[in-house]
Amino acid sequence: ERKEYVATLEKKSQRLKVLIEDLFEISKATTDNIVMNYDEVDLVSLIKEVRLENEDKIQSSTLDFRWSLPEEKCILRLDPQRTFRMQNILKYSMAHSRVYIAMNDQDGKVTVSLKNMSATEMNFTPEEITERFVRGDLSRNTEGSGLGLAIAQSFTELQGGEFKVETDADLFKVTITWKKQSQT
Repeated sequence: ERKEYVATLEKKSQRLKVLIEDLFEISKATTDNIVMNYDEVDLVSLIKEVRLENEDKIQSSTLDFRWSLPEEKCILRLDPQRTFRMQNILKYSMAHSRVYIAMNDQDGKVTVSLKNMSATEMNFTPEEITERFVRGDLSRNTEGSGLGLAIAQSFTELQGGEFKVETDADLFKVTITWKKQSQT
């Protein structure tokens, strides 16, 4: 019985640690009190790295990921540590559905889109879901702080990008766009 209590305490303390880290990140991002470590980043490679880092979670899920990435490099000046998060798509997608992750490098803009079917009814607006502490599953039947999309939006905007959320019935779509800098 003690082991069960200790395991529960460990799980709750880890969740609290993640919440505190997220609170610090969103606080720093929204007050411009954050140091961004910009570098020339190949966005295609970065997305592939994130995919590899999450491969165990992807494989153990019932989701069918469909990747559409360019073959050639796409270099942008970004902070690689603050550019991509995939936890929400793994957590909130409908079981046994497809998840689409695509990247397009065209007309001086780089666009990354993430689409999935929501596991729960989306009773929120796109504007509401990017607010702090707002979650798509109002019943709170999964763990999460409600900060993930707010942090992703803040970091995207800090890096000169645009973060857009769209919903259509149960379809949830995030589109991230960066303008390419002219190569001189």
